[in-house]
Amino acid sequence: MSIKGSCLCQAVKYEVGDADLFPVSNCHCVNCRKTHAAAFGSYVAFKNADFRWTEGAELVTHFESSPNTYRCFCSVCGSPLAALDGKEIRCITLGSTDGDPGLRPEFHIYVSDKAPWYEITDSLPQHELRSPDTKPPVDLLDK
Repeated sequence: MSIKGSCLCQAVKYEVGDADLFPVSNCHCVNCRKTHAAAFGSYVAFKNADFRWTEGAELVTHFESSPNTYRCFCSVCGSPLAALDGKEIRCITLGSTDGDPGLRPEFHIYVSDKAPWYEITDSLPQHELRSPDTKPPVDLLDK
């Protein structure tokens, strides 16, 4: 399964080839909330994925949000796109995918940091920190 995505202004595009994907999570930590300016961020993580920027790689910039974890975004429109663990892309923001990627969130993580103004109303499992059931290759929230 191939996943394609882009930023809001369409200047940056990416593709994740046939990758070993981890379950999608909705992360409620402060870093994800601030990055997305929303109640949570949704991510799909992978290992050794066939990830590549297909357009606008020179427009991608990054910010070190926690030690050795960098959030990538478009320098033109500011859309959050991916996260790096050191120098390797390890996850993409589900909101930046184009069309239906065929993936759905499976659990909430870092609900201990949940925005006080937001109530989780779905029936997905909730974890105070990272899910003990899955260990994505990068923890975006090493604190």
